[in-house]
Amino acid sequence: VQGTAAPNLSNPNLPLSVIKRTTQDAAALDAYRKAAGILTGVRISSESIAADNPRVVSRIQAFVQKAKICRAKYYADGGIDMVVMVPLSGAFAAEGLAAAGSRVAAGPSAYTGLVVDAGHLAFAPAIAPRLLDPAGNVLFDVSMVRKEVVFGGAAVRFAAAGAPLPEGWVGAHPLHVYAAGLGGASPSDLVLDEEAARALAGAPAFFGDGRVAVVIRPVTALDCRGLFEAVTDRHIDWRRKLVVARGRGRVDFSKDEDEGVRMRKMERAAEVDAQRKLLEAYLAVQVDGQRSVKALPGAAQKAGGLILNAVRCEAHYFKDGSAEVVMAAPLDALAALSIDLGSARPAASTPVEAPSGIIVDAVGLGFRPVLAPRLRAAGGQELYGPSQIAKAYFQQYGVVGYQPDLAGAVQDPRIGLRPAVLKASGLGPPGVLLLDPNGSRLLAQAAGASTVLSRGRVIIVSEKVRAPAPSAKRPAVSTAGRSSLARPAAPAGQGSKVRVGKINIP
Repeated sequence: VQGTAAPNLSNPNLPLSVIKRTTQDAAALDAYRKAAGILTGVRISSESIAADNPRVVSRIQAFVQKAKICRAKYYADGGIDMVVMVPLSGAFAAEGLAAAGSRVAAGPSAYTGLVVDAGHLAFAPAIAPRLLDPAGNVLFDVSMVRKEVVFGGAAVRFAAAGAPLPEGWVGAHPLHVYAAGLGGASPSDLVLDEEAARALAGAPAFFGDGRVAVVIRPVTALDCRGLFEAVTDRHIDWRRKLVVARGRGRVDFSKDEDEGVRMRKMERAAEVDAQRKLLEAYLAVQVDGQRSVKALPGAAQKAGGLILNAVRCEAHYFKDGSAEVVMAAPLDALAALSIDLGSARPAASTPVEAPSGIIVDAVGLGFRPVLAPRLRAAGGQELYGPSQIAKAYFQQYGVVGYQPDLAGAVQDPRIGLRPAVLKASGLGPPGVLLLDPNGSRLLAQAAGASTVLSRGRVIIVSEKVRAPAPSAKRPAVSTAGRSSLARPAAPAGQGSKVRVGKINIP
């Protein structure tokens, strides 16, 4: 986590060393505050996140105080950016994994460890994930790992696809297996094939030593490029699955404060305003055309937790003492926090066959995207919706993907290389698309012959997905950097706003 702070130069009698130390402390406190919010959303196991355990939540402030300072960057205006690291092992893991070591694995095996390749899946890493056989039986969980191994390090280790495994993780002769899919109940469950399940039967002793490595796809940053000029207040980007808001903040230039302090006050005020608007936008998202997220039990509290992990896309500063910040949060995170959108069935474990995905062309119908749309036959029979997709895939992918045109849909990796394109014949109730008899038959065939629907490999094309047109840009005076803020010639709030600085933050 990165914390930031500006020096308070209002007292000319303070020694420089005191000002610097105070600023360092303020940057560290800012990092601790952010880390505490992030830790509440950490996935502990396949069944829970940290926020589900009151004891963990009550002690999060103690965990963040043990953060390690990794890097500090000092600016000409005296400001400091400080990066700190909070370990997920040790005391944090101990609080959330009471079942660790309750049935330690000690079976014989010809292998020294296990490497599971899950780089092709939307797997959600957890401190203690599970491995399942095709029937859903548990092959591995945290109860099989010795308590001292879990609390001293981790139940499993994670490596990015293509990166070499550090020596000692899995021993000299590990078993390498390919994950067949996600479990039906959680995106932190991995399903292995029959051959791998037989090799791991009997709970081999290397489980007890924590010699399990999971290869995952590299983490990618949330994509909110180009949204600053396009979003004037609140916006749902259905194509990129983002909730976006622009916040505004202002400071009083009549007070005798340092430029750096003012800039950060502006920035923080704008960030708080953006978070407020994000929460309102989350709660206003349409679930199925008949109700919004706000109507779901516990939605406000859960959505409030998501806002703490929103990403700042871009920030602009203006000469009248104001700042504007655009922030974004993932739309599908609503499902990840187990807001009930339907009764999802278990995931199929058979290999995906042709077609590799389904594209539903609804261009020209005026279909408005919702969180959990449904596809129905003209007679009213439901062909696809929340009840057809496995919970694990729903939590990671959402019920469907959205694109504004067919060109974007066929390039979307969600539907694979051999998608079938179906033309929607009309609109049903809000959130419902109707298919003609031929489209209904093709969709039913895909459902019976493959895992297309249970894995949510469906995209709806609608012109309503397009982003809003960019707003008019304000005239720029300078883009020299963060220290270009200057006092306005006129009192704050009078005359035109002129941008004097721009910071792009991934």
